[in-house]
Amino acid sequence: MDLVISRATAADAADLGIIGPAAYAAAYHDDWDDAVGFFHQIKTFGPEAMAAALERPDARIWIARQESAGLGFLSMFVGSLEPINQRPGGAEIPRIYLLPGARRGGIGKKLLEAAEAQAKSEGCDYVWLDVMEHAEWARAAYERWGFTDIGGKTFSGGLRPGRSRAMRVLVKELK
Repeated sequence: MDLVISRATAADAADLGIIGPAAYAAAYHDDWDDAVGFFHQIKTFGPEAMAAALERPDARIWIARQESAGLGFLSMFVGSLEPINQRPGGAEIPRIYLLPGARRGGIGKKLLEAAEAQAKSEGCDYVWLDVMEHAEWARAAYERWGFTDIGGKTFSGGLRPGRSRAMRVLVKELK
């Protein structure tokens, strides 16, 4: 029952395309009341989208597996400027997605550690991510992992009326 964290390859695209939509739907389904918009949002991390991401030269993606089942993944784009100060030398972590039963077991932190090691080896000074302001559970995890809030931005997707579109941008310095 050992957990295995490895760099994802094209052979992992189908599993990544299951994990992403399932994890997003479990965490954020209450944010949406437009089924068509929700479909299109989920499609951005389906199998085809993940296969395309894996082909990007700046992409680094890790998958967490246990008993050969995909439980979560982290995607990182090296060379991405954080959106508040436009500081060079960073890597964006747009997605850390875990299936609901895989949360709170240290898997996200292990995925992040793999990404941080890679970012450091490629000369990055920091990693950054953004998170919905109302996703307090996610923000709390990122803060425990050493991220600090540097400002806000607005989510561009269509959310349920009355649901905040505010996002927080968090940075972790790599020392």
